[in-house]
Amino acid sequence: MSNHINFIDTHIHLWDLNNDYPWIQNNENHDLKQNYLIENLMNDAKGLSLKKIVHIQAEISEKNKIKETEWLQKISDSHPLSFPNAIVGFVNLLDSKAEKDLEEHKQFKNFRGIRQILKCKDPKNDFLFNELWLQNFNLLKKFDLSFDILIYYTQYKQAIDLIKKFPSVQFLINHCLWPEESLDDFDGWKKAVNEMSKLDNVVLKISGFGEWKTNWSTDFISDYIKVAIDSFGTKRCMFASNFPVDKFFSKSSYQSFWLAYMKIISKFSHTEINDLLMKNAEKYYRI
Repeated sequence: MSNHINFIDTHIHLWDLNNDYPWIQNNENHDLKQNYLIENLMNDAKGLSLKKIVHIQAEISEKNKIKETEWLQKISDSHPLSFPNAIVGFVNLLDSKAEKDLEEHKQFKNFRGIRQILKCKDPKNDFLFNELWLQNFNLLKKFDLSFDILIYYTQYKQAIDLIKKFPSVQFLINHCLWPEESLDDFDGWKKAVNEMSKLDNVVLKISGFGEWKTNWSTDFISDYIKVAIDSFGTKRCMFASNFPVDKFFSKSSYQSFWLAYMKIISKFSHTEINDLLMKNAEKYYRI
């Protein structure tokens, strides 16, 4: 498949370590502990036809969450292709200032939604069971924002309850519903994907394999991609790199992920390929 196929990367992180990222400082992976700026991404994507990108909040220090959006908007305003074309920021929906935070984010024109990571194995600490958190989720409806949802696939039933409660909110599942534990339970992961696909206001991002399967291969990820597309269809899936996280965990090049994706979908029709690589991202992230 050609390097010249146009695509949108729907899950990118940029960071300037001066902005403070506690998870990077505390991480055992020392490769993460370097700036990853728009120039680094452009360099990684050299030779490919990358047309737009979506920036997903990079777990910046909570006090800098608005600063992150402001920083990214400035980058976009001066970038020839307006990268990042969409910004998904962070707001803590347990915070009494959540509404004010959303108002502040909304003043930046590329802001589209929020992500608050929900991966949790203990129901007592799971936001999906937290009344205040669920109450504040109404704010997304009020501000017409999407929600990037990152959970373990084992949380899918609770996630379905949330998604059903907010039919007018667009949900975007991150990282193929995090199939890490599917190595022992592929059918369990497959069932979760299938159940979540039954809800109209949900789409799936195919990405994140390099973070938990550092020695991933095209053959390995093709099984997951087949399930994802069989369940959600070519109108409700999109692809992403999760760079630079996947780069630093799997020591893989940007090109290796995109050429693998393109190879896996190469037998699809031209329209389906265009939907998966471009159109769906433009529709669901409004770019």
